[in-house]
Amino acid sequence: MGNIWSVDLEIELYKWSSAEYPQEYAIVYTCVNDKSKFSIFRMSVRAEKVLLRFADRLCDDHPIRVNMELIAERDNKYGYFKYRLVRVVEAGTTYSPPTSFDGGNVSFFTIFCQKRVSFYSVTPPGVNTMTWKVRHSYSQGIKMDMNFHVNIECHKIDGLSVKFRGPFKFKFPGFFTESLLERSTPEIQREVHGEPPKPIIAFVESGFIGNEYILVPGERRGSVQGTKVTVNNTGNFQGIGNGCRFDNCNVHMEYKAPKPKN
Repeated sequence: MGNIWSVDLEIELYKWSSAEYPQEYAIVYTCVNDKSKFSIFRMSVRAEKVLLRFADRLCDDHPIRVNMELIAERDNKYGYFKYRLVRVVEAGTTYSPPTSFDGGNVSFFTIFCQKRVSFYSVTPPGVNTMTWKVRHSYSQGIKMDMNFHVNIECHKIDGLSVKFRGPFKFKFPGFFTESLLERSTPEIQREVHGEPPKPIIAFVESGFIGNEYILVPGERRGSVQGTKVTVNNTGNFQGIGNGCRFDNCNVHMEYKAPKPKN
């Protein structure tokens, strides 16, 4: 069938729960003319951990994988939740972000596949906020843009939670604002209370070799510090914090966060 575009896609939203995560979500794009071509964005949510997994096989010669993990823990002084670790593993992109960032928006993972563009970005918390933002979009020039985004919030009492909006479809000029999103209707053809088909779940849970970025929130600002390593990822992250050990893939990473600026 070759490469396809978003107007040829069927969009499904799945919701379910598992023993490990009380909230599970998945957005599945499937080619209406070839069911073997699809992409899946899966979110697994509990108070201490959010796991985002994206797998794209819509493009014949360019499979894409992105996994993102956010972990929160209670502090010893007040028992309040705070971020302990945020990290990303990606494979199949054509853009590698720099190894350090200094505040503001941070965009990753722009993938060009013939005429189709798949864009995945991660934005760290800003001043006085505990919200990470993740956005994914498909676009083709200025003709069409289909995107969704997720806010991951860390409440000091309740822990981690997510707010998901989309997918939304926009025609030229393709820009969007918060108010426009609020007024728009998501382009979902079917909503299912249950898991996606097993082959689709197996794909997003399968192992891959990718590049890892450790993102560490600053003390007062949304600045992050990244380090890049190549890891064998099995679809389940293991290890705790800086200097973590990945037992399943036999990779040891030594990383120390920079000291906060005065």
